[in-house]
Amino acid sequence: MKTRLLSLIVLVNLCLGLSAQEGKFGYLDFNSTLKLMPEYMEAEINLQKIQSDYRTEIERSKREFERQYIEFMLEQDHLSSSIVAKRQKELQLLMDNNTKFRDKVQEELETQRVNMLAPLKQKLLSVISKVCTDKGLDYVIDTGTRTYLFINPEKGVDISNQVYSILGIETNVESVQTENSSSVPGGKPAQK
Repeated sequence: MKTRLLSLIVLVNLCLGLSAQEGKFGYLDFNSTLKLMPEYMEAEINLQKIQSDYRTEIERSKREFERQYIEFMLEQDHLSSSIVAKRQKELQLLMDNNTKFRDKVQEELETQRVNMLAPLKQKLLSVISKVCTDKGLDYVIDTGTRTYLFINPEKGVDISNQVYSILGIETNVESVQTENSSSVPGGKPAQK
C-alpha cells in the first residue's frame, strides 16, 4: 500500500513538474511573410492574367446578350406571339448561361489561386520549421490571425528576420512590424 502511495506521489510530482515547464515559442505573421515572397508576386501576376482573359470572355458574352436583347426589343412588335415566346426563352437561357459561366469562373479562379499558392505556403512552412529547429523552439504563433491576447517578448522569439533571410526577402522589417503591431487591453502591446 505504501509503495502504491509513494508511486502515485512520485507520478503526480513528475506530471506537475512536466506541466510547469515552459516551451519556447516563436512568432511571425504568416500571410504577410507569404506576400513578401517574390514567388507570391509572380503567382498574383499569373492569376491577374487569367482573370483578365475570363473578364474579356464575360464582357463578350454580355455584349452578345445585349445585342440580341436590343434586336428582340426592336422586332417584337412585328413578330407572332410564338416567336416572341421562343426568343424570350432563348434570351433567358443565354442570361442563365452567362450567370453560370461567371459563377464557374469564380470557382476556377479560387481553385487556381489555391493551387498557385500551395507550393509557396509549403516552402514557407519548411523554412519556419528549419528556423524553429535551429532555435530549439517548440511551436510558432501566427500573429497575423490576431488570435493571441498577449505575447511576452522576453519568452517568445520573433523569427521573422531569420525566415526573411532564408527566403531572400529584403524588407524594412521595422516598418512591417510597426504596421502589424497591435495593443492588447490590460497588457503590453503584442509584439510581432
